[in-house]
Amino acid sequence: MNITIIQNVIWAFGFIVNVCLLLVLVGKQRWKQFCFFSAWIAFEVLLTITLFVVYRAGSVGLYSAIYWSTGILDFLLQLSVVIEMARIILRPTGTWVHDARKRFLLFGSLGTLIAAVATLLIRPSGPSAIEMWQIRANLFTSMMFCELFLAMMRAANRLGLQWGDHVMGLGRGLLAWAAVNVIVDSLNDLLGKYEWFNTLDELRGIVWIAAVIYWIVVFSRPQREKKPLSAEMQQYLVDLGDHVQYDLSRTKQSSSRLHR
Repeated sequence: MNITIIQNVIWAFGFIVNVCLLLVLVGKQRWKQFCFFSAWIAFEVLLTITLFVVYRAGSVGLYSAIYWSTGILDFLLQLSVVIEMARIILRPTGTWVHDARKRFLLFGSLGTLIAAVATLLIRPSGPSAIEMWQIRANLFTSMMFCELFLAMMRAANRLGLQWGDHVMGLGRGLLAWAAVNVIVDSLNDLLGKYEWFNTLDELRGIVWIAAVIYWIVVFSRPQREKKPLSAEMQQYLVDLGDHVQYDLSRTKQSSSRLHR
């Protein structure tokens, strides 16, 4: 298990900025709105500490077991962050706007299918089968992340919904990081030389550090006041509320007749 000086520096800086971001999320109470994102960052901090302790202890087997077994949890947390952002953007009044969930799920499902097919088609090079599947898993996660985020943007824009500063900043950073991941993992496949793996992985780490620094700035700033919804959206929400009240009254009338 040979780790270069550059990798150690990136690892250390990544840990420091993750801790700083977690402190901002907790100190500024941002975790209340972005609980899954906060949980993801906390998970990254704890995982880094655990892997460092195990690495210093020289237990290669335990290091590998922890590294690979936590990949599924990392994937689920990333997926939860996308869903959390969709909930914030596509539920401006606390309930899903009509057609918003449908559009998000439709385009999100198509994007996930495309990501799965593309992942199976690549033939990454690597010294072991498990590391080749790691490249595939990273590519799938990154592509799915990009496509789900773009699907969410499409649904919000089509419905005229507005983005807040914090959620917009989070989305920009995640999209940039995921896009670089797609490029890095695609290059691992196209170059066909495993000696490029460490260099490309270092690039991934540098982009993550840049994204986290950007999030620290974004979440340190106060949230701007939300602009009022467009007249069309306000009228739609009024009509939707009237429709719901009408349905409830009809339901109550039907229920009272049944009890007579």
